[in-house]
Amino acid sequence: MKFAVLVIVGGCFAWQMAKTQLVYKLNKMECQVNQTRVSNVSCHVKAINWNMGVVNMDCFLIVPLVNPVIRMQFYTKDYSNQYKPFLVDVNIKMCDVIERRNFIPYGVIVWKLFKRFSNVNHSCPFSGQLTARDGYLDNNLFPPFPKGFYQMSLMVMDINSITNDYVGTMKFYIQVMEKIKTKKLPRA
Repeated sequence: MKFAVLVIVGGCFAWQMAKTQLVYKLNKMECQVNQTRVSNVSCHVKAINWNMGVVNMDCFLIVPLVNPVIRMQFYTKDYSNQYKPFLVDVNIKMCDVIERRNFIPYGVIVWKLFKRFSNVNHSCPFSGQLTARDGYLDNNLFPPFPKGFYQMSLMVMDINSITNDYVGTMKFYIQVMEKIKTKKLPRA
């Protein structure tokens, strides 16, 4: 009996998820860097349509990143327009993820996004000019979040046996919403 109820509830949930397609729209982006390690920083979001915005970023690493660690945090916007912590707060050792020594799910997601949209597509260390072009959040990579406004913070540190050096922080402002369908008729 309990199994039948579970199957019915699971079926309703799966039907509802299949019926509505969620999109992760990038609205805004902020970059803060350590000026002694990074220079010539530019980052912005370009709106493509009602459902998508793409990220374009550039920076030059003065000091190479030998062992980068990314702290990924998600925040949700509450009724008072304040961002509160939301479910995800993980440290990702990128060299371990790249060399397939660590399979933390959010690390794999970040690595797939880096490989697809940036020139950070090789093993450690990273140096020189780093660029990202036309990056967006694919709804197939992320788990389904509730509709609303979120902030994803990626804080990059360079960790070695002696020091932990702060490199920079990227903050992405995301709206999780149902896909907006246009009512235009196709041209004949």
